[in-house]
Amino acid sequence: MTASLVRPRRVSQTATTTATPGSGKNRGVASKIARALVSVITTTIMVAAVAAFLFLAVGPRVLGYQTSTMLTGSMSPLINPGDVVVTVPVAVQNLKVGDIITYHIPVEDQRVETHRIIDLTVNNQGTATVRTKGDANNGADPWTATLAGGQVDRQVFTVPYLGNAIRALRDPVVLKVLMYGAPAALVVMVLVSIWRKKPEGDDGAVDTGAALPAFDRRPLKRLAREMKSKEAAEKFAAAYAKMLPQRVDKISHALSTGDSDLAMDAVLSLKTSSSMVGALRMEQHCVRLEHALVTTDHTAAAHAGELVRQHQPQLEKALGGHTTRRAA
Repeated sequence: MTASLVRPRRVSQTATTTATPGSGKNRGVASKIARALVSVITTTIMVAAVAAFLFLAVGPRVLGYQTSTMLTGSMSPLINPGDVVVTVPVAVQNLKVGDIITYHIPVEDQRVETHRIIDLTVNNQGTATVRTKGDANNGADPWTATLAGGQVDRQVFTVPYLGNAIRALRDPVVLKVLMYGAPAALVVMVLVSIWRKKPEGDDGAVDTGAALPAFDRRPLKRLAREMKSKEAAEKFAAAYAKMLPQRVDKISHALSTGDSDLAMDAVLSLKTSSSMVGALRMEQHCVRLEHALVTTDHTAAAHAGELVRQHQPQLEKALGGHTTRRAA
């Protein structure tokens, strides 16, 4: 009936050395689900923490209410141990029998009680005399309290279980875990994110490039909006398709002769125009080739150049289909 005022990974034996079709996709889906779940949990915790801070620390100062945690079951089942009682100050003249108030008892240690009024007397001087009782208690409280000052805190609503969470957070062990564990976890997450981030054109991005479409109409639509002319954008796409073989030949020739500067100029031109027209896979191949040229990795450059040439017929077919649909 007393309330306190608040202020090594296991490998299956059946596993084989050759990945089954779709296993990479399944791992990718599982990874996305795990990241989404972690994001939801993290967001929920952050929102709950902010809401609790606003409710317990900011609200009483701004809105004038008070909070206290119920420690016993004297008001059960309406208010149970661990519930937070929210009260607002009211004039004693506005009290009535049946109201639940939070006040200092006039005996013993003058602790704070939250009980229901069963008898009320208010004199001309504005001083109230009350008797109270806990709903779960067999008898009334063995005292009569005088409410001086003209006001008393009256219960308006109760937040279940919140007091238990507050007391758990006040535990020294929990406080140390939050104080040192939370920043450490944040640092680890940031470091893992940095370590796992692959640089543009990294060889590990080959599979991602292979998953890109040969031709995506959305960049071309954006180009049309920027140029304020669909016809101009279509002419740009047609010119790109016409010059594609020459650009690919120029890259191949520069790589075969070891002219890195010429190869870089050619690949940058093809990469930029591919991005504008929506040739996403060709753009990705160009990004790999650019990276290989910058790092003077001749083996990777030769491989990326071969990917550019191998992809040319497929891109021409995709661009030809786009032109046919536009003509129709």
